[in-house]
Amino acid sequence: MTAVHEALPDIDTLLGDVSRYFETPHDLVVTDRLNRAEKILLLRHWEHDLQLLMVASEENMTTDLPPTTAHQLSEVKSALVALGDVSEPSGPAKVG
Repeated sequence: MTAVHEALPDIDTLLGDVSRYFETPHDLVVTDRLNRAEKILLLRHWEHDLQLLMVASEENMTTDLPPTTAHQLSEVKSALVALGDVSEPSGPAKVG
């Protein structure tokens, strides 16, 4: 489901599951229904969720990690760069 063709819910709802409303990070970047700050916030949230999936997969806490997770994470990072957000997030990391 791509948000480009339908009304967007409020930002809090979007934060709950960004990928439910945007098929790709590019779809989020090009929408005119959000400002730059909102887009960055949503992309950072999406990035965090994908990182959590990858860490859980490494710990065998998921059944099957879709092969596209790493690709999606790369797309999210590229989308953040496209919006001019080049700061490094402090996301989930495997420690110990």
